[in-house]
Amino acid sequence: MSRVEVTFRNLKTSEWLEREIRARASKLETYYPQIVSCRVLVAVPHRHHDHGNPFEVHIDLVVPGEEIAVSRVPRVRELTPKDATTSTKRMDITAMRKDVLLVVRGAFAAAKRQLQDYARRRRHAVKAHTARRVAVGA
Repeated sequence: MSRVEVTFRNLKTSEWLEREIRARASKLETYYPQIVSCRVLVAVPHRHHDHGNPFEVHIDLVVPGEEIAVSRVPRVRELTPKDATTSTKRMDITAMRKDVLLVVRGAFAAAKRQLQDYARRRRHAVKAHTARRVAVGA
């Protein structure tokens, strides 16, 4: 992909996460190669709950004639349970990576579906419903 912008808000820049995002963004080109730009924001909201997944991912894809926007905030059932007995730093880092990767994967899956729908519309592969004629009077 020609232009991918990755921004981190309220958290440190992560090289491994940026590589993962860029790899997933380049895969989107297999579904529609004329993507003009892709902006990805990974954020931790200013006010987040003590438990659960604090990460949000927003993707903006610019394609000819349209902009596709995806926001991914995980639902409660998607959150990975945190084991209260483990408190080592390594375990915390691993859990954090799994959480943010789960949200990134979900956001790119939604972006892929929207991009595929856009490509179908551009190819005119979407069925048009014909209006039925209704007999008036009688």
